[in-house]
Amino acid sequence: MSGPYTVVLSVLYLVCGVVTFLLGLTFLRVARSNTPTRAAALMLFFAGVGPLLSASGLMLQHSLREGAVLYTSMVENFEYLWEFYFPSLLLFALSFPRENRVLRRFPVIGVVVFLPYLLHLAAIMFGDRMLEEMLRLPRSLTRGHELVASRELSLDGFDAVVGAVVRLLERVHRDFFALVNIVYSLLALDLLWRSQIGLVNPRLVRQLRTVGLGVTVSVACYTFAKVVLMTHAALLPQNIILALLNLSLIASGGAIAYAVIRQQFLGVRHVLRRALFYGTVAVVFAFLYLVAIRPITTFVSQYGSASRDVFEAGFVVMVVLAFQPMRERAEDILERVLLRGQGDLSRRFRVMGDAVAAATTRDVLEDVLGKGLRDTLDAGETRLVVAEGDDALAVALAEISEPVRRRDLLRASEPPKRHRLRRAPPPPAAIHVPVPADALPPRVELFVPVVQERRCTAYLTLTEKVYGLPYAAEEIGHLAVLSTQVGAALQNIRLLAESVEAKLFEEELKIARKIQTQMLPGEPPVLEGFEVFGVTVPSRQVGGDYYDFVDIDAHRFGLVVPLVSGKGIPASILSASLQATVHASADARTSPAEMMNRLNRLLYRNTSAAEFATAFYAVVELQTGRVRYANAGHDFPFVVANGGASQLPESGLVLGCVEDYQYLENSCEIPAGGALVVFTDGVTDSESRSGAYYGAGRLQTVLETDKTATAREVCRRVIEDVRRFGDGENQDDLTLVVLKRAAA
Repeated sequence: MSGPYTVVLSVLYLVCGVVTFLLGLTFLRVARSNTPTRAAALMLFFAGVGPLLSASGLMLQHSLREGAVLYTSMVENFEYLWEFYFPSLLLFALSFPRENRVLRRFPVIGVVVFLPYLLHLAAIMFGDRMLEEMLRLPRSLTRGHELVASRELSLDGFDAVVGAVVRLLERVHRDFFALVNIVYSLLALDLLWRSQIGLVNPRLVRQLRTVGLGVTVSVACYTFAKVVLMTHAALLPQNIILALLNLSLIASGGAIAYAVIRQQFLGVRHVLRRALFYGTVAVVFAFLYLVAIRPITTFVSQYGSASRDVFEAGFVVMVVLAFQPMRERAEDILERVLLRGQGDLSRRFRVMGDAVAAATTRDVLEDVLGKGLRDTLDAGETRLVVAEGDDALAVALAEISEPVRRRDLLRASEPPKRHRLRRAPPPPAAIHVPVPADALPPRVELFVPVVQERRCTAYLTLTEKVYGLPYAAEEIGHLAVLSTQVGAALQNIRLLAESVEAKLFEEELKIARKIQTQMLPGEPPVLEGFEVFGVTVPSRQVGGDYYDFVDIDAHRFGLVVPLVSGKGIPASILSASLQATVHASADARTSPAEMMNRLNRLLYRNTSAAEFATAFYAVVELQTGRVRYANAGHDFPFVVANGGASQLPESGLVLGCVEDYQYLENSCEIPAGGALVVFTDGVTDSESRSGAYYGAGRLQTVLETDKTATAREVCRRVIEDVRRFGDGENQDDLTLVVLKRAAA
């Protein structure tokens, strides 16, 4: 191979390898957010290793010292390193443009595809050491038993045979492992081809075709080169085979680089620009080292090797500290000088994104988007549409998931056509929910979906530019990023509204709780021959529960326990109205039926049909224990007597349903040592985690437990049992009043 040809070829390999390798490293550093990006980065990383090895081998051939040994082909001898390109390719095909259902169901496949290559790497790296240990064992045994020289000669022959066999197995392993690479490549090509079927987004189709073409060339070159090598036939010169292996790696890396630059591949068009910045800064430091630092260290080393080490260590520290600021400065300068138009567009979208993130209401968000898109893109009209549940356009945009032009959306809605005269890849399949042309908003040129959790929650519509030009690919790419920011802004606005609503609700609960607390009596009254105790245990939702004691005269005592429908302030205000009516109706305090009639007329005339209440009103004669009562749809109270408990079955309609309904007065007697227990439905309707209700039967069991318990103790036992049944929580307010008569 001639000298100039070798130099040109080594430089070509070096440039391709450095660019591909650096692009892969930049992908890993800047855009490693998802599986396709990581897989593409690994593909570029390992695709750059092969050309770098080839360039190194060619350059070292003419600079070897006497006695040095160099591999004939560094690419072939170190292929166990760059062969990791093939599992990376398969992982990319499994995850782009959407995650394969097999990978989605079994994510461990992303690791399993690399296992054969890890085992292959271990076999290559540790195979020679294992051979050496195998050959060392017979010799150690021979020296231990002091065998004769003839036996040693036979062992030398054994060493040669074993060595030949192991080397043959290693050669077979190397040659036939290429079949694994070919199988991986064919599987990846098949997956990439199948990914185009049903793919609606035209930009993704173009990206797949570009990458697929590069991979096809890569697989073809690699397969042909390995077949020639495995046949051990001198069909092609060694340098041609080396070129084919390098071309197989450069083709895929070049296809990805082209897709990044021209087609917004993986949304990281500016990654290549960042790679250029990193490379530029690295070259600057390398030049600085060769021109300035290297001569100084050489001069210093004449006076001591330690001084040279310290000087070089100081340079490394300086590089670490200065690399990031210099890179950022170089990026700013190149953006202003070389990429002025693109930099302005990116900066405007960044400013718009900041304004979108700061929006606190939907109106503000729409104003920010409208003004920003008109100023940045010269859009005619813009609109933000929040998708409804049955919006066919939103369903179609969710399938596309990226900005789409009107014509592409209509094309996706048409049934696929058959191409008989020319061989061409099939067009994208129709979307599941076709959108007819008359259903699209008029004059809209571009639709930008806002997709969250695979559902289009909103979309931006843009009419054509004011001067009639279409939107460029770079502008559509920025809109795709902006749609993510809009989705986050909409979610933040919703959360903010919910937070404000929750704050208002908390304030309402505080007011309602205050009203409810003020309605409850303080200390229970002291009655001759009776003990009375009442309690209300609040829940998270303030309801209309309350109880009250009515002082009639020295011989009679009134008790009222109402329950108003609803929650919060309205229920508390209605309860307060009932309480005021009871206290204001002095002439009806002794007549339970008349008291119920008045409360019923109050609710009927002053509330809506959806508002009602239940109530239990009783007048207790302290000397005889006789109770006259009226029940308006309230839970049936219990009378506890002689160790048993029974409910009062009489009741009328709930309050507020029929204006002229006449309530009836009923009576019962509390025997000596007995009790009257009045409660609200928060007791019996309490639920357990399994969904079972507490019920009147369980309450009856608790009331019958101890006939000597005081009124306060009965209330405590019931409340504790209810809360224990509900696992420490009560879903509704619990109100319980116990009127216990002293024993004879």
